Amino acid sequence: MMKLTVWGGAGEHGRSAYLLNGSQVHLLLDCGVKKEGAGDYPMIQQEQVPKLDAVFLSHAHEDHSVAIPLLYRLGYKGEVWTTRETAAQLTAYFTSWKEYSTRVGAVLPYMEEDQLAIRYRYLEEEGDRLTWFEAFPGVKVMWGRSGHMVGAVWFLVEAEGKRIFYSGDYTSESLLLEDDSPALADKPSSTLLDLAIVDAAYGTDPNSQADKLRQLEQQIESTLHSGGKVLLPVPAAGRGQEMIVWAYRKWRNVPIVIEAPLIEGMKRLRRRSEWLREKDSGLELRKQLELVLNRNDWIMPASETERESLLQTHGASLWFVTDGMMQSKLAQWYYQQMSGDIRNLILLTGHVSQGTFGHRLLQHPASYGACSVRKIRYKVHQGLADVRRMITGVPALHTVLVHADKEETDRLQACLTDELRDPRIQIHSMSIGEEVCF
Repeated sequence: MMKLTVWGGAGEHGRSAYLLNGSQVHLLLDCGVKKEGAGDYPMIQQEQVPKLDAVFLSHAHEDHSVAIPLLYRLGYKGEVWTTRETAAQLTAYFTSWKEYSTRVGAVLPYMEEDQLAIRYRYLEEEGDRLTWFEAFPGVKVMWGRSGHMVGAVWFLVEAEGKRIFYSGDYTSESLLLEDDSPALADKPSSTLLDLAIVDAAYGTDPNSQADKLRQLEQQIESTLHSGGKVLLPVPAAGRGQEMIVWAYRKWRNVPIVIEAPLIEGMKRLRRRSEWLREKDSGLELRKQLELVLNRNDWIMPASETERESLLQTHGASLWFVTDGMMQSKLAQWYYQQMSGDIRNLILLTGHVSQGTFGHRLLQHPASYGACSVRKIRYKVHQGLADVRRMITGVPALHTVLVHADKEETDRLQACLTDELRDPRIQIHSMSIGEEVCF
């Protein structure tokens, strides 16, 4: 028997951390935080930390990574298995979390020395993707690209006679990034794994990426037609680069203002061609990225004075700023500048945690300004059809749905359970602190 214990991430959006305990092997899948209030950390069982043999990190986003230094503070001596690209991104996420904690008056539960103590093992150097390799005695691993952001992966783990799948954050609908279908891994589709932990962040939402893009385009077109500005707060790495390329394709003749970190993320993407979508032809996609990066009329403000001047100069226009939840001073400054004009639109395209400025705007937009505030997802996670396809392609005796609030996960569980034809399979909607033996 092995046991899964949820330290975070199931029944909620954020602080993903999944402990796998066997008689000999002890593993942790991700260890992130949740940007609510003073910041929520995983429910780490301190006595378990020194027993850990390894931490497997799916990607760099803060809700999967930023509590890793806390493990070292609590006595972890092992390594973090991840991609080189993910490791390279982590310093920026640790810095951003420290700034957030300072802003909300919270004290970090770890020191800088704990961050510096992290030791990495790079997946690419240990084994090719979609290939099993022995990570250490008793544990075999396979990994593949998850399509969520550059460096993001899923894992298959074999230990103590059990096979476990962890999707990390997964999408097969990225405009730019390739995903490796776990259903193509070296196993018959009829073979049941023992456990699958599956990204179900969008719950019962049936929409495809194409559906979402049509909704986004209609909303943006309507705002531009009225002469308004569209503010698009996005993460510095991830969907921001995809949306910039999409905007370039759709609105080449519209002024587009982009904050510098997003362009830096685009340059990083161009250098990491091994993560680019292959079915669009990697060469053609690289050429398109070159065209986007070499565009002469990108507008990248370097100071507040320049931003103020650009706001006065341009009417109908698109504005990409970092911080998808609008917690940063810069994102809030942009809102203050734009909120007085009823023609303008604040367009949120990802998860917005309770208590963040973006969430308050969605709940009570009229309390803050005259402009419109809307939320339309740009897909970087899985909804109903995606989860259905994954659990069919990677069937497991126990499937745990994660990354969405409990109420929505319960609805998805009920829907999928009704469709099951194999009585051996169980689909779980869990919460922090809960366990399942397999």
